[in-house]
Amino acid sequence: MLTTSSLFDLPHPVKGNTHFPLLALPGNSPESSLENSSQNYVACQWNLELHPEKRAHWIGLFRSHFVSMEKQALDEAADRGESQDVTQSKLAMARQWFMTYLDQIEENPTCFGSLYIIDICYAREKALRQAGIADPYRLAKLKENQSALKLLPALFDELDNLPDPAKAEQMIRGTFAGNIYDLGATSTVELFKDGKPVDFHAVRQKLSPRPWLIDGLDAWISKVTSENPYKAAVVFVDNAGCDVIMGMIPLVRDLLQRGVKVILTANSYPSLNDIIHDELVPIIHGIAQWDEPLAKALAQDRLRVVASGNGAPLIDLACVSEELVDTVNEFEVDLVILEGMGRAIESNLNAQFTCDSLNIAMVKDAGVAKALGGKVYDLLCQFQQV
Repeated sequence: MLTTSSLFDLPHPVKGNTHFPLLALPGNSPESSLENSSQNYVACQWNLELHPEKRAHWIGLFRSHFVSMEKQALDEAADRGESQDVTQSKLAMARQWFMTYLDQIEENPTCFGSLYIIDICYAREKALRQAGIADPYRLAKLKENQSALKLLPALFDELDNLPDPAKAEQMIRGTFAGNIYDLGATSTVELFKDGKPVDFHAVRQKLSPRPWLIDGLDAWISKVTSENPYKAAVVFVDNAGCDVIMGMIPLVRDLLQRGVKVILTANSYPSLNDIIHDELVPIIHGIAQWDEPLAKALAQDRLRVVASGNGAPLIDLACVSEELVDTVNEFEVDLVILEGMGRAIESNLNAQFTCDSLNIAMVKDAGVAKALGGKVYDLLCQFQQV
């Protein structure tokens, strides 16, 4: 049996090793940076060592969520033909290691160095990998992807018939509605426990009214509907299913139609129900079989799907893939879009870039809502212009 310390000595399985090139003043690692410092990039704004209440919330959340993850892992393994006994043995190993880790950081939050939410995410992924559990949400993602793809042609038709600024606004509302699909958040995991998809259109209709918790929508619409708004955008997507298919792909398609080249980037490695690169590529090419704007963009190399190098629900932009860095430089990207609670709020809410950036997410956790001074299902549309 591997011990906690020996697992930490193993190579990191879920992150790249290169700085994202558009970070303003890229700095040191979280261990040597001041929290919320504008002089150095720190992926996560909440240092759990300094915030006992937040630390207790997230440690408790990771403990309780592991139970729902085990159910997904059993279903996924059964679909592959793996026996329940074998899967249960793997889960017991992962559970023992991860719970030991949580016990240790609960007693001494700096026993492994820094303690940010992303560190706990990395620890969970290490435990799963070393126990032989590669992608416990594979089956759940597949089912949700199939359901969302059936609805996409009608959504494209609806959006194509809208004039600006209504169209630009509906694109953002769609990203919020799609982001409801999150099997890692306390408020939404129950919505999907029976395996049935949530009604995207109903969610979009019932979104929180404006002004939102952070509301930069008017400035975003003014910019994106202007002539030649951007040269190229890099879009960091979040979850599978209606999140990426009903929310983010329409936004990407809209940017392409406005003359903006797009790099669509997803996780390299599985984590929760986040879409991964190897799943996203066939989805995009499948849609392009019947959708002319996406087909043209791929043929003209104005749309490229690139792995981010990430393998967690949050993302540390100091640790991305070399391929992403090279493509961002090649495309001369001047817009960064971060989507989802993990990428846009729990990490990178305070990130500064050398170009414009858009953070868009639905708040789906009581701890995140409290930290932001809001409530669950609040919406965040943070548009920063440089």
